[in-house]
Amino acid sequence: METTIIIGMGAAAALAFANGANDISKSIATLVGSGESDYRKAVLVTSLAVAAGGVLASAWAVKMILLFTKGMLSPQVQLNQAFALAILGGAVGWVLLAARFGMPVSTTHAIVGATVLTGVYAFGFDQVLWSSVGRKVALPLLLSPFVAFGGAWLSFRFLHWLCREQYCLNCHWAHWASALASGFARGLNDTPKIAGLGFFFYAVLDPSVTVAPRWFFLVLAAANAVGGIVMGLKVTETLAHKVTKMDHLEGFAANLATTALVVGTALQGFPVSTTHVSSSAIIGIGLRGGKGGLNLATVGQIALAWLVTIPTAGALGVACYWILRRST
Repeated sequence: METTIIIGMGAAAALAFANGANDISKSIATLVGSGESDYRKAVLVTSLAVAAGGVLASAWAVKMILLFTKGMLSPQVQLNQAFALAILGGAVGWVLLAARFGMPVSTTHAIVGATVLTGVYAFGFDQVLWSSVGRKVALPLLLSPFVAFGGAWLSFRFLHWLCREQYCLNCHWAHWASALASGFARGLNDTPKIAGLGFFFYAVLDPSVTVAPRWFFLVLAAANAVGGIVMGLKVTETLAHKVTKMDHLEGFAANLATTALVVGTALQGFPVSTTHVSSSAIIGIGLRGGKGGLNLATVGQIALAWLVTIPTAGALGVACYWILRRST
């Protein structure tokens, strides 16, 4: 049993690594794209903010931890280790594959897709809490890109007005601050989802514990930071250079909108996708100058990756579950 627990918690750390590889770009793309920083400097500095958000998530994002441990499947379902490993396998497989090809995808969508579709396969359609999934998961995930899109545009208009009225900000300093805040928000938002899956294995070892221990959040935060440093370049290049051109003020506005939305929803227990929020904010900035300001081919590829995330991660989760059940 202890071997399975180690494997399960190791798989959660692998998902944190994959999350860092794909999602570090959402915090640093504006720094790199505007020429404020090179990739190495941006990723090293911002990873510290992501790790800080991940550690504090153990206290600040309890609602989301509960959602991703008990909020999507019926209480009558007897969860097993094969099911939890299958969810982790489906999410890790898709997020790492997308990172390898430079496509920004949602770890949240991957987890939800793997949980729901594997849950249907393993326990039946009626064992999924569809109303909870729709209200607490699907609705925030669907609305957040539009809110981020509008928020980035309004933020830019406001910041541009401040500069025009002689209240001009130090955009370089502010841009770095917004990137760090965005990284912190991502750690706060994403770590509880992964911790909820890893906690399942820890609870088998000690059933009296109801929340994942702080040290586990430290492990996940470290794995997330390493993933960004080792494997985050390709997705960063996509968002930084292949969607739209941006300057410091535009990058600051995009990060500001991302941070506000992600922190607010994380504290309320709504699992928005930092990928969708950040990418939509950057697209919103690009559309400020009309369609000509966007690389529509890249935007189309990103949208396609978003659409296939849930079914692909779900299919991988089902395949993992089938293999694990056959091998036991």
